[in-house]
Amino acid sequence: MLERSKILVLAGTQEARKLIGVLVANTEYEVIASLAGVTKNPADLSVTILTGGFGGADGLSNYLQTQGIAAVVDATHPYAAQISCNAVEATRHLAIPLLRFERAAWEQANDDIWYSADNVEESLSLIPPNAKVFFAASAKIAAPLKQRPDLTFVIRTLKRPSDSEMLPNAEYIEGLPNENWLEEAEFFKVLKVDWLISKNSGGSASYGKVKAARELQIPVAMLKRPELSNGMLCASIDEVLKTLKACVKNAQHCKITL
Repeated sequence: MLERSKILVLAGTQEARKLIGVLVANTEYEVIASLAGVTKNPADLSVTILTGGFGGADGLSNYLQTQGIAAVVDATHPYAAQISCNAVEATRHLAIPLLRFERAAWEQANDDIWYSADNVEESLSLIPPNAKVFFAASAKIAAPLKQRPDLTFVIRTLKRPSDSEMLPNAEYIEGLPNENWLEEAEFFKVLKVDWLISKNSGGSASYGKVKAARELQIPVAMLKRPELSNGMLCASIDEVLKTLKACVKNAQHCKITL
């Protein structure tokens, strides 16, 4: 019996879960999923799950080599730049195929009031004094908010930060984004939100807040996605399957353009 090819999926998104389900149901690959370990009680993926990271590019490279991984699929969040960069470095070092499965970015609709920003600092420069801001761009990058003590922030986060990490001008709400825009709109109205700072995450799971802002005519400071060079870009699960099949079948002819 031939040994099954091992595929490592860097997961943590809805798209990653769907992809893993399709791989398990429709291929003979041995699928291994890597999660950051941030989400409480993650969904059962019916595959081997690794949590907590690998210890940088060197750690990932060592894991890929010792486990005999045939290919890596980076299906992490579009803003998870560090793990994506580690994946590029590790797979390049070992000449292992790397696929990037990335959901499409949201596109601005006619009624959206969007202002593009390269980073949090630039987004803050767009907001007028004394505004109340819903910060939906991760508590991990919220430190610059201290630069605007005149603003009041509401920060939604998966895990409440420690007391020492909390900002004096911010209220923290634990929870996931709400896909239902009507509920997000009501949430914004109760909080009396004047501005929204958001990442352009794409997908439907967190789009509710964007549509709610549109309907309420709340301006949005939209953080640009990081520019990453992540091997072969796949826009759909079907494309991932086809590319994986070609790479695993004939890895020596599957080159990654970096």
